[in-house]
Amino acid sequence: MRSTRRILSVGAAALMLTAGLVAGTSSAAQAAASDCTGGANGFTDIPDSLSGRGVAGAGAVVINFGNTPYAVASYAMQAGTVGGREMAWGVLSTSSSLWGAGATGWVWMDVSNDGTKSWIQCGPFTVSSGGARITTAAYPTSSSSSRAFRVCAQATTPSPVSGIQCTGWW
Repeated sequence: MRSTRRILSVGAAALMLTAGLVAGTSSAAQAAASDCTGGANGFTDIPDSLSGRGVAGAGAVVINFGNTPYAVASYAMQAGTVGGREMAWGVLSTSSSLWGAGATGWVWMDVSNDGTKSWIQCGPFTVSSGGARITTAAYPTSSSSSRAFRVCAQATTPSPVSGIQCTGWW
C-alpha cells in the first residue's frame, strides 16, 4: 500500500513539475513588438517597404468560411543590407481582394543564438487592411551555425482563426 501511494505521489509531483515547465515556456506568446523596436535586443527598425532576397521559404495563411477564402496573407523571410550590415527580417503581405472585414494579419520573427534551443521573438506586428505589407524589425545575420531565424504568421478574425505557419529555420 505504501509503495502504491509513493508511486502515485511521485507521479503527481512529476506531473505538476512538467505542467510548471510547460507553463513557464509560454513566454514567447507574451512577446510584443516593443521587445525588438527602437533598437531593443540588437534589432533594427526598417521600413515596411524594404525588400530583400527571399531566404528560408515562404508560405500563406488562409481563413476560410466554409469553402470560401475570407482572408489570405503571404509571409516570408528576407535578408539584405540594412545600414551597411547583412540582416534578416520577416514580411507579411495581405491580399487586396481576399481580406474580409475584421481580419488581422500577424507576423513575427524568432531569432536563436544557440542553434534553436531557445530564441527571442520579435513581434508580433499586425496589419488589419487588405493590400498591406508589414515587416518585423531586422536582426544581424552571422556566419555562426548557432544563429538561426524563422518567420511565423497567423491571420485572425472574430471567428475563425488560421493556424500558425512558420518558415523553416535559416
